[in-house]
Amino acid sequence: MTSIPFKPKVAGFELTLACNMRCIHCGSSAGKPAKDELSREEGLSLCEQLAALGNQVVTLSGGEPLVSPHWHAYAKKFGELGLKVYMITNGYLLEENMDKIIDSPIKRLGISLDGTEATHNYIRQVGDSFQKAVNGAKLLMEKGISIGIVTHISKLNIMELEAMYETFTGLGFSFWQIQMAFPQGRMKEHLELVSEPEDMLTVARFMEDKRKENKIRIVPGDNLGYYSSYDIGASDWHGCFGGRWLIGICANGDIKPCLSLPPEFVEGNIRQRSLKEIWEDPENFKFNRFLSKDKLGGRCKDCDKGELCWAGCKVTAYAMTGDLFNNPYCLYRLEKEKAES
Repeated sequence: MTSIPFKPKVAGFELTLACNMRCIHCGSSAGKPAKDELSREEGLSLCEQLAALGNQVVTLSGGEPLVSPHWHAYAKKFGELGLKVYMITNGYLLEENMDKIIDSPIKRLGISLDGTEATHNYIRQVGDSFQKAVNGAKLLMEKGISIGIVTHISKLNIMELEAMYETFTGLGFSFWQIQMAFPQGRMKEHLELVSEPEDMLTVARFMEDKRKENKIRIVPGDNLGYYSSYDIGASDWHGCFGGRWLIGICANGDIKPCLSLPPEFVEGNIRQRSLKEIWEDPENFKFNRFLSKDKLGGRCKDCDKGELCWAGCKVTAYAMTGDLFNNPYCLYRLEKEKAES
């Protein structure tokens, strides 16, 4: 088999599609478990296969990962194998799982908070979800666990950025990751709530202003930024890592370049082929491993940053245009257009 010059250094592991919430913006339409989710034994084997491929960091997600009966076993296994283990959770079950979290190698958690209390509870469709997450986070922070926030921006909460900032900075969180909600999964039923590309300028100005105050570390998600003049904490972007340094593992063993990409990007299943065979197959992940300028479309095609950026976040590009290499959510383009107008 042809040698592949890529290693899945970072992995997203969707433990289950089961979830105790029905969030409006959920890109996975999570709620019920997926058919044929991996057994505990299959999942533990996958942990070993991932480590053998050179993985360094794994994030446990869902659905809601704390709903999975296997999350603690997987976290412990990854820790024994020398991997850094993180988790993204809606926070509702933190208190019930506090002892297990402290006993695990997980030292940093991201919890999803998507607005002030009333707005968050509406988006999450659970009336006490905000307070449950905050209460659990406080208890874990007292035990030395680092807790950060992940917020998806939509028309439901963009006007609450200032109010969210005041709330979050008073609670002791270690970071705040801000990203844009996109029309995938359940959000396709609420297209009127998807932010316009121009809304990114509002978010970028906010992030730049608040970063100067240094009350909380504010960082952009992968679908916010790329070569703009705004100081929003974006590191140098050299294209999507999906299928190159990033791998997504679905609850049923399907393998994707990134967990957030839809099912049509599945490259195999670990029940049919080993993870090594799927990853090292030269026919897999071709869209992102073999890049050429002629792939770029839309405004990205003639952009002077095109061969550095490669249309930014592939999930956002595909969700918005159906084209992996045409991304209208670009701060660099918006700034240029504003300067030229």
